[in-house]
Amino acid sequence: MPTTMVLGYVDEDGNVLNGSGNFSVSEESEPGFYDIFFNEGVFSEQPIISGNCVTDSKEAPVFQIYQVNGAKGFVVETRNARSGERSAQAFMFIAAGEG
Repeated sequence: MPTTMVLGYVDEDGNVLNGSGNFSVSEESEPGFYDIFFNEGVFSEQPIISGNCVTDSKEAPVFQIYQVNGAKGFVVETRNARSGERSAQAFMFIAAGEG
């Protein structure tokens, strides 16, 4: 099977600013958590996922993949670099796998 890619640039409010269009984002009730949902059938199995926060600060915020839901999506957690507390942050990600 060919490799499929999902690309996304998401602002701190969970709005998709740019990307491949085959995913959606839902900001959770607590700041710093974002649910990423792949469109149905995009991946046939768990993709490889990577990403990072977007900032103009010299102190890089923390981006981590909090929970992976197989071929359905994943949860992003972002944190403030200085305090270490969860905070809303813009981020970019890429997911690649079999489609």
